[in-house]
Amino acid sequence: MPSQARVSASTARAGVRIEAMTEARFAGAANVQNEFLGARKALCGVFSYRCCPSSAAEFGERYRTCPDKLATSAVAVREEDDRVVGFAIMTLHGMPQTWDERQLHTLRSGECYLDMLSVAADARGLGIGSKLLHWCEETAIASHAEFLSLGVVAGNPAQRLYERRGFEVMHKTGCCASVWLCCFLGLPHLQCGGFHMEKPLPTAGR
Repeated sequence: MPSQARVSASTARAGVRIEAMTEARFAGAANVQNEFLGARKALCGVFSYRCCPSSAAEFGERYRTCPDKLATSAVAVREEDDRVVGFAIMTLHGMPQTWDERQLHTLRSGECYLDMLSVAADARGLGIGSKLLHWCEETAIASHAEFLSLGVVAGNPAQRLYERRGFEVMHKTGCCASVWLCCFLGLPHLQCGGFHMEKPLPTAGR
Protein backbone atom coordinates (compact mmCIF):
# COMPACT_ATOMS: atom_id res chain seq x y z
CA MET A 1 0.00 0.00 0.00
CA PRO A 2 1.74 3.25 -1.10
CA SER A 3 0.53 5.26 1.88
CA GLN A 4 2.08 2.82 4.35
CA ALA A 5 5.48 4.47 3.91
CA ARG A 6 3.95 7.83 4.80
CA VAL A 7 2.38 6.33 7.94
CA SER A 8 5.67 4.78 9.02
CA ALA A 9 7.61 8.01 8.43
CA SER A 10 5.16 10.18 10.34
CA THR A 11 4.96 7.87 13.33
CA ALA A 12 8.74 7.54 13.46
CA ARG A 13 9.11 11.32 13.81
CA ALA A 14 6.83 11.24 16.84
CA GLY A 15 8.66 8.28 18.39
CA VAL A 16 5.56 6.13 17.98
CA ARG A 17 4.89 3.42 15.43
CA ILE A 18 1.54 1.99 14.39
CA GLU A 19 1.43 -1.76 13.93
CA ALA A 20 -1.24 -4.39 13.47
CA MET A 21 -2.58 -6.01 16.62
CA THR A 22 -0.98 -9.28 17.73
CA GLU A 23 -1.48 -11.50 20.74
CA ALA A 24 1.80 -10.20 22.16
CA ARG A 25 0.16 -6.74 22.41
CA PHE A 26 -3.03 -7.83 24.20
CA ALA A 27 -1.70 -7.02 27.68
CA GLY A 28 -0.55 -3.53 26.67
CA ALA A 29 -3.82 -2.77 24.89
CA ALA A 30 -5.80 -4.09 27.86
CA ASN A 31 -3.94 -1.62 30.11
CA VAL A 32 -4.95 1.28 27.85
CA GLN A 33 -8.54 0.01 27.74
CA ASN A 34 -8.67 -0.33 31.53
CA GLU A 35 -7.42 3.23 31.95
CA PHE A 36 -9.98 4.47 29.40
CA LEU A 37 -12.90 2.66 31.03
CA GLY A 38 -11.73 3.55 34.53
CA ALA A 39 -11.86 7.29 33.85
CA ARG A 40 -15.34 8.59 34.69
CA LYS A 41 -17.02 5.50 33.21
CA ALA A 42 -19.08 3.06 35.23
CA LEU A 43 -21.31 0.09 34.49
CA CYS A 44 -24.92 1.28 34.83
CA GLY A 45 -23.42 4.54 36.10
CA VAL A 46 -22.66 2.88 39.45
CA PHE A 47 -19.92 0.23 39.31
CA SER A 48 -16.52 1.66 38.38
CA TYR A 49 -14.46 -0.33 35.89
CA ARG A 50 -11.46 0.32 38.12
CA CYS A 51 -12.79 -2.47 40.34
CA CYS A 52 -12.75 -5.08 37.57
CA PRO A 53 -9.92 -4.46 35.07
CA SER A 54 -9.75 -6.73 32.03
CA SER A 55 -6.88 -9.18 31.67
CA ALA A 56 -4.96 -9.79 28.45
CA ALA A 57 -6.97 -13.00 27.97
CA GLU A 58 -10.27 -11.14 28.35
CA PHE A 59 -9.14 -8.44 25.94
CA GLY A 60 -8.18 -11.10 23.41
CA GLU A 61 -11.49 -12.96 23.61
CA ARG A 62 -12.93 -10.90 20.73
CA TYR A 63 -10.13 -12.19 18.49
CA ARG A 64 -10.77 -15.81 19.38
CA THR A 65 -14.36 -15.24 18.30
CA CYS A 66 -13.23 -13.48 15.10
CA PRO A 67 -9.51 -13.96 14.27
CA ASP A 68 -9.91 -11.82 11.12
CA LYS A 69 -10.38 -8.79 13.37
CA LEU A 70 -6.65 -8.84 14.18
CA ALA A 71 -6.03 -7.45 10.67
CA THR A 72 -8.42 -4.56 11.33
CA SER A 73 -6.99 -3.68 14.74
CA ALA A 74 -3.85 -1.68 15.48
CA VAL A 75 -1.71 -0.54 18.38
CA ALA A 76 0.39 2.58 18.81
CA VAL A 77 3.74 1.61 20.32
CA ARG A 78 6.16 4.09 21.90
CA GLU A 79 9.57 3.30 20.50
CA GLU A 80 11.66 4.39 23.49
CA ASP A 81 10.21 1.69 25.76
CA ASP A 82 8.08 -0.50 23.44
CA ARG A 83 4.97 0.40 25.46
CA VAL A 84 1.50 0.31 23.94
CA VAL A 85 0.08 3.83 24.25
CA GLY A 86 -3.04 3.46 22.12
CA PHE A 87 -5.12 1.08 20.06
CA ALA A 88 -7.94 0.96 17.53
CA ILE A 89 -10.35 -1.89 16.78
CA MET A 90 -12.53 -2.06 13.66
CA THR A 91 -15.16 -4.46 12.33
CA LEU A 92 -15.90 -4.96 8.63
CA HIS A 93 -19.35 -5.77 7.31
CA GLY A 94 -19.62 -9.54 7.23
CA MET A 95 -17.53 -10.13 10.34
CA PRO A 96 -19.44 -11.68 13.26
CA GLN A 97 -20.65 -9.30 15.96
CA THR A 98 -21.41 -10.18 19.55
CA TRP A 99 -24.83 -9.48 21.02
CA ASP A 100 -23.38 -6.50 22.91
CA GLU A 101 -21.86 -5.05 19.73
CA ARG A 102 -25.14 -5.38 17.83
CA GLN A 103 -26.97 -3.39 20.52
CA LEU A 104 -24.67 -0.43 19.81
CA HIS A 105 -24.49 -0.76 16.03
CA THR A 106 -25.34 -3.24 13.27
CA LEU A 107 -23.10 -2.89 10.21
CA ARG A 108 -24.44 -2.22 6.73
CA SER A 109 -23.07 -3.34 3.39
CA GLY A 110 -19.80 -1.59 2.51
CA GLU A 111 -19.24 -0.39 6.08
CA CYS A 112 -16.17 -0.54 8.28
CA TYR A 113 -17.02 0.38 11.88
CA LEU A 114 -14.53 1.73 14.42
CA ASP A 115 -15.51 -0.11 17.61
CA MET A 116 -13.01 1.61 19.87
CA LEU A 117 -10.07 4.00 19.67
CA SER A 118 -8.19 4.93 22.82
CA VAL A 119 -4.92 6.68 23.68
CA ALA A 120 -3.20 6.49 27.08
CA ALA A 121 -3.69 9.65 29.15
CA ASP A 122 0.03 10.44 29.32
CA ALA A 123 0.38 10.15 25.53
CA ARG A 124 -2.46 12.43 24.46
CA GLY A 125 -1.88 15.64 22.54
CA LEU A 126 0.90 14.07 20.44
CA GLY A 127 -1.19 13.25 17.38
CA ILE A 128 -1.40 9.54 18.16
CA GLY A 129 -5.18 9.48 17.77
CA SER A 130 -4.82 11.03 14.30
CA LYS A 131 -2.20 8.45 13.35
CA LEU A 132 -4.42 5.60 14.47
CA LEU A 133 -7.33 7.08 12.51
CA HIS A 134 -5.13 7.35 9.42
CA TRP A 135 -4.19 3.69 9.78
CA CYS A 136 -7.87 2.82 10.13
CA GLU A 137 -8.79 4.70 6.98
CA GLU A 138 -6.01 3.11 4.93
CA THR A 139 -6.88 -0.36 6.23
CA ALA A 140 -10.59 0.15 5.51
CA ILE A 141 -9.77 1.28 1.96
CA ALA A 142 -7.50 -1.74 1.42
CA SER A 143 -10.36 -3.94 2.67
CA HIS A 144 -12.67 -2.42 0.01
CA ALA A 145 -14.95 -0.69 2.51
CA GLU A 146 -17.02 2.15 1.07
CA PHE A 147 -17.27 4.18 4.26
CA LEU A 148 -15.80 4.30 7.75
CA SER A 149 -18.13 4.89 10.67
CA LEU A 150 -18.00 5.27 14.43
CA GLY A 151 -20.07 6.18 17.44
CA VAL A 152 -19.13 8.95 19.84
CA VAL A 153 -20.64 9.62 23.25
CA ALA A 154 -22.32 13.02 23.55
CA GLY A 155 -19.94 15.58 25.02
CA ASN A 156 -16.78 13.63 24.17
CA PRO A 157 -14.11 16.13 23.02
CA ALA A 158 -12.79 13.45 20.61
CA GLN A 159 -15.69 14.40 18.33
CA ARG A 160 -13.67 17.43 17.22
CA LEU A 161 -10.84 15.15 16.09
CA TYR A 162 -13.26 13.04 14.06
CA GLU A 163 -14.72 16.14 12.44
CA ARG A 164 -11.25 17.39 11.50
CA ARG A 165 -10.61 14.00 9.90
CA GLY A 166 -13.69 14.38 7.68
CA PHE A 167 -16.33 12.51 9.67
CA GLU A 168 -19.84 13.94 9.69
CA VAL A 169 -22.64 13.38 12.18
CA MET A 170 -25.33 11.33 10.44
CA HIS A 171 -27.79 11.01 13.31
CA LYS A 172 -28.14 10.76 17.06
CA THR A 173 -28.08 7.30 18.53
CA GLY A 174 -31.47 5.65 18.85
CA CYS A 175 -33.22 5.02 22.14
CA CYS A 176 -32.01 1.42 22.48
CA ALA A 177 -28.38 2.32 21.71
CA SER A 178 -28.55 5.31 24.06
CA VAL A 179 -29.83 3.13 26.89
CA TRP A 180 -27.12 0.57 26.17
CA LEU A 181 -24.46 3.30 26.17
CA CYS A 182 -25.70 4.56 29.50
CA CYS A 183 -25.65 1.03 30.95
CA PHE A 184 -22.17 0.34 29.58
CA LEU A 185 -20.48 3.71 30.25
CA GLY A 186 -22.76 5.69 32.52
CA LEU A 187 -22.68 9.44 31.75
CA PRO A 188 -18.93 10.16 31.48
CA HIS A 189 -19.53 13.62 29.97
CA LEU A 190 -22.78 14.29 31.86
CA GLN A 191 -24.80 13.93 28.67
CA CYS A 192 -27.02 11.09 27.52
CA GLY A 193 -26.71 9.26 24.21
CA GLY A 194 -24.30 9.95 21.40
CA PHE A 195 -23.87 10.39 17.67
CA HIS A 196 -23.24 8.12 14.70
CA MET A 197 -20.58 9.58 12.39
CA GLU A 198 -19.45 8.49 8.93
CA LYS A 199 -16.72 9.27 6.42
CA PRO A 200 -16.93 8.16 2.76
CA LEU A 201 -13.82 6.40 1.44
CA PRO A 202 -12.34 6.76 -2.04
CA THR A 203 -13.24 3.94 -4.40
CA ALA A 204 -11.44 4.98 -7.62
CA GLY A 205 -8.98 2.40 -8.95
CA ARG A 206 -10.31 -0.53 -6.94
